[in-house]
Amino acid sequence: MNLKGDLDMEVGAELRRPSGLAWVRAMERSTAFLGAVLAVAHPATYRTGMECVNTIGNSKRVAKSENLQELMEVWSSPFTTTSLMSNRDTPLHRDVGGSAKYMDFLVSVGTYTSGEFKAPGLGLRFWYRPGTVVGLLGRVVRHGAAAYGGRLCLAQYLRESVIEDLEIPAPDWVYLQDLTQTN
Repeated sequence: MNLKGDLDMEVGAELRRPSGLAWVRAMERSTAFLGAVLAVAHPATYRTGMECVNTIGNSKRVAKSENLQELMEVWSSPFTTTSLMSNRDTPLHRDVGGSAKYMDFLVSVGTYTSGEFKAPGLGLRFWYRPGTVVGLLGRVVRHGAAAYGGRLCLAQYLRESVIEDLEIPAPDWVYLQDLTQTN
């Protein structure tokens, strides 16, 4: 979903197309799985995201919403925004779309056999194969990736402005101890 104007949100242009709805349907199980991973990794972000998605589905403030109900029937992700990058190496950067406080997910898929993900500020550099899921604070942590061959990167995140406009309490920061605790 994209924010438009003071209080109005709109269904993104790609999702208003029949092919967009078909893509969301095809991704339903995969994004539900990623939601389950988020529920374990950072339950507060998961709960906030699901509250956002449910509120959007019941909202009368969504513009360009011709197929919103059909989308909401199959939208299984707790994230309000999904971006897809194709065959693009990404130099070190920080993301601007997500929040500095909530976890984002990067999912790599494709036919490539070799890749590398880097977050030098955290001292991380690892093999980035198809099926890799990276959870990070993309706005805070400088990161980049390179792959050799056909690759898609699915980036999922919560937009702070959507949470604020829906007047949903924001989750607390993701802390390292949240990710390393064993319960």
